[in-house]
Amino acid sequence: MDRTGGAHTAIVAGCALLLVVQFIMALGSQLVDGLFGHVGMDFLTTYTAAQIIADGDGHRLYDWWAQRLAQYPIIAAQGVSWSDRILQPYVAPPVLAVLALPLQWLPAPGAFAVWVALSAGAFFIAARLLDRALNLRLGWLLPLVTFSFFPVFYTLRLGQAEGLLFLGVVAYVVLSRRGKDLPAGLALGILAIKPPLLVVPAIYLATKQRWRALIGLTIACAVAAGLSLAILGSAGVADYLELSHDLSQPAGTIATNVTGMINVRGTVVRLLPSAPALVQEVAIVGISLTLLGVTVAVWRRSTPERGTPADEAETALMLVATCLLSYHTLIHTGSLLLPAIALLWRAIHREPTSGVWDRGVMGWMLAALWVPPTVAFLPTGTSQLPAIVLTPFVALLWIFSAEYVIRHTTPEPALAKVQAARESRRW
Repeated sequence: MDRTGGAHTAIVAGCALLLVVQFIMALGSQLVDGLFGHVGMDFLTTYTAAQIIADGDGHRLYDWWAQRLAQYPIIAAQGVSWSDRILQPYVAPPVLAVLALPLQWLPAPGAFAVWVALSAGAFFIAARLLDRALNLRLGWLLPLVTFSFFPVFYTLRLGQAEGLLFLGVVAYVVLSRRGKDLPAGLALGILAIKPPLLVVPAIYLATKQRWRALIGLTIACAVAAGLSLAILGSAGVADYLELSHDLSQPAGTIATNVTGMINVRGTVVRLLPSAPALVQEVAIVGISLTLLGVTVAVWRRSTPERGTPADEAETALMLVATCLLSYHTLIHTGSLLLPAIALLWRAIHREPTSGVWDRGVMGWMLAALWVPPTVAFLPTGTSQLPAIVLTPFVALLWIFSAEYVIRHTTPEPALAKVQAARESRRW
């Protein structure tokens, strides 16, 4: 990024203004609705899930009434009542609740404050690591840009876990660039907190034949699965699988806030709200598989050297495709777009053939990704309108990433691909 006077000042001022607006909105929501009325609502589910596990009832983790009994005293103490539900359900794997076990020593409000501080710290550390690894030389500007991004604001507002995911993804980027594929894959395993996000990265690693990274990812997932089985038992696992199935059905659309998603699934449900469930599912699967096929074809074109602009753009494409094509991508998961944007920005500023067009398109996309979602949040205070605004730009970012890779790579002959595959098998 060019730290030239006027542009730099405008970015700082714009980000600072967004942060002020977001802070006022979060404070206003807490004052009007109370803590856990909306602010901290998702952390409440994690906290009460950890409480159920701490009480030795892990096998009942996905029992709605067990969750209700754990949540009710907390929301009653805050004077909160939900008009549209009796329960904010915990639907993540047990691993996330395990991470919150140490916070059981604190009352729920204090635990939420600590959780938000830890999440903010994870975003800050990851932004600084990314700045140094990519040699962006932005200093404090990158953390400022990060915290003013609407999905990051929404993560902190709800008490979601994307700060950990963001840190894990950045660790993957840093370690992968150094050729440390096994620990890079282990770092990427943090996505096991939200299993649908694992699909695209696993396909990417297999397509690029980065076997050590794929092994690292597999090890991390196996550990998470083993821990989940130990906590839940066979009956609890059956409850979790049944829950996952129910949430993928039309009845789960409201519970999982599908209209607030920034992926293909959310787009189809918003465009075809009255269509039969079968039509929606066929459209979601068909479009997702088509876009995934195109993405894989782009990855297969060549094997660029690590750390080159083309390699950075391929990694960015993986992260954008993860957000766009995963089955469960709520707006706060859009924070994973930030490393992709940083990688693309570095690529177009390093590549000699990248001209004014690339930089201009990227600049306008960044403005569109940052400002409109926050503005769209103002009238309603919900994520649906920001998701509607943000999703088209996620799709444009996917197109830009794919087109950049195509334009800056040359398809390899079959013999060259075989040789590259052999070289990639170094252990």
